[in-house]
Amino acid sequence: MSITPVILVILTFIVNFIMDFSFWSVMLSLYYLGGAPAGTDDGTLLVKLTLASVLIPAVLARLGVMERFFVYSEGGRKAYGEDGRLLEEGLENICRRGNLVPSDYRLYVGLRNEYNAFSLGKSIVVMAPLLRQFPEEELLGIMAHEMGHIQRGHTGASLLCVGMSWFGQIIVLVYNTIFLICRLLVWIPFLGLLINLMALFISLQYNILSFLLQTPMLFISRFGSRKEEYEADAYACRLGLGRGLALGLCHIESIYGSGNAGFFKSLLNDHPDTPKRIERIRKYLETH
Repeated sequence: MSITPVILVILTFIVNFIMDFSFWSVMLSLYYLGGAPAGTDDGTLLVKLTLASVLIPAVLARLGVMERFFVYSEGGRKAYGEDGRLLEEGLENICRRGNLVPSDYRLYVGLRNEYNAFSLGKSIVVMAPLLRQFPEEELLGIMAHEMGHIQRGHTGASLLCVGMSWFGQIIVLVYNTIFLICRLLVWIPFLGLLINLMALFISLQYNILSFLLQTPMLFISRFGSRKEEYEADAYACRLGLGRGLALGLCHIESIYGSGNAGFFKSLLNDHPDTPKRIERIRKYLETH
């Protein structure tokens, strides 16, 4: 595994630990405000709750069941018939070149109307339009790129990050529920105002903290993701499938017409500009 995914996993843990710690601090404060006696080991309890909310979903995310759930939530489905044949033959070719075992990986066809592919954990998902309309050489190059993400440890790290961030979605649900209750109680004189002010404070605390912590990590993640794209491209080239990948990228660009993005668009994009990727692949093919 390269250093970039490790850094992103560490940063994701730190960010979510702080955010979850803040959440549990508020929840315990409200609990004690309701009349419950405060304990002497509240600090230990806070740390345990925070670690559990960050680490347990992360561990579960690495299990095959959770990986399949995430793939399905992104539109991936088991491939059958001609789709299955194309994916299996492509995987066998890639594994033969890379001395890998095909049964270690899972293949899916994506239901979205996109010319795209992605990988997660040990799963490769190829969107149906790309799978059915692109030449075999281009499809193979694109699949090799996704295998590059898996072999470089990018997808395993992504699963960990998704798992560690999962409890944050629960926090958002809890806060939305609190706001809903507050709207129902707003008619109560003084009490309704007090409850709404508390809910507003809790929401502001979470959102400001989320912004301050997530924004720097977003830019680090963007630059890290671009590096990962180049690493996955290089892996496909080392397998002897760089030409197909370059042709596939040109094909995708001819459909979407992305070209070179402006400075600010490039700053927010998690992929390098396609012409830059193609140029790197071309130079690799010329020197190897």
